[in-house]
Amino acid sequence: MFAAPFLLLIALSAADPQVRAAAPAAGSFLRAQDHRIAAITYRIARAGSALCPDSYPLTGLLFHHLPEYELEDRDQVTALYKLDRGPGVLTVLDDSPGALAGLAAGDVLLAVNGRPFPPPTAIDRDREDWRDDVEKTEALLEEQLRLGPAKLLVLRGDRQIEVVLDSVSGCPGRVRLARSPQVNAFASGRYVVMTTGLLGFTQDEDELAVVIAHELAHNILDHPARLKAQKVPRGFLRGFGKNAARVRATEEAADRLAIRLLWRAGYDVSAAIPFWRRFYARYDNGLQLFRTHPGLKARERLISEAIAELPATAGGA
Repeated sequence: MFAAPFLLLIALSAADPQVRAAAPAAGSFLRAQDHRIAAITYRIARAGSALCPDSYPLTGLLFHHLPEYELEDRDQVTALYKLDRGPGVLTVLDDSPGALAGLAAGDVLLAVNGRPFPPPTAIDRDREDWRDDVEKTEALLEEQLRLGPAKLLVLRGDRQIEVVLDSVSGCPGRVRLARSPQVNAFASGRYVVMTTGLLGFTQDEDELAVVIAHELAHNILDHPARLKAQKVPRGFLRGFGKNAARVRATEEAADRLAIRLLWRAGYDVSAAIPFWRRFYARYDNGLQLFRTHPGLKARERLISEAIAELPATAGGA
């Protein structure tokens, strides 16, 4: 989406001041910022179900994994959250299938339908594709949920319990928050990744929803895979010639779908243009985001057209 699509996901710090005990009155979570983006993503993904060709099992859960933490933090993370045993529950959204199952932030998943989750300690951060192994862990849960409610073996404190987790259908709603001052967000094909720098730039929930919906749209429309099939490179070279035109076409398509997703989820679609004006004013510097994104005027026109189309498609947008 933004000027640095090659951003690497920054490992979360166990010493982050946002790490704290769960607060059931405001939802069950360990980090307030992660909970915030998870709630918006879930709302958009669930409301947009009719716009997505592939049904995705939404649970209202957000996870964190031992390999996502720096090596020097892992002893602390293990002592606090027992992430050496399996994927840890970072957030449980209110009124979601995860909450209805009785799951809480701080729980650790050990097995699903009798199948143990891969041991986190076996994932090697020195491998370039280490994140693929993390994603396979979550994919195992999704695979079982597609078959129906799943029986989970859960570690809570020092005892093991069993719960049955169901899901609701929606758009792919995988999200990650990266601790980084870079103002950036991107779609990986499976996940939406947003930085804390961009989170801080947004002024309210509607602007944050604009960003998340845009990146979700990229994944829904399979843009990362399509660009890869067209041999569009990452980095600086994607900003020239046919590569730039191909990327720009995906940005325009994502903007259009994002407006429809926002509208279905009840967010203020009129927040999109002011957000982009502020973003371009501060970060574009006349470069049109390395030529891979529409210019501001073109983006305003496209979004205005998409908004104008909404009343004519009410109930089917």
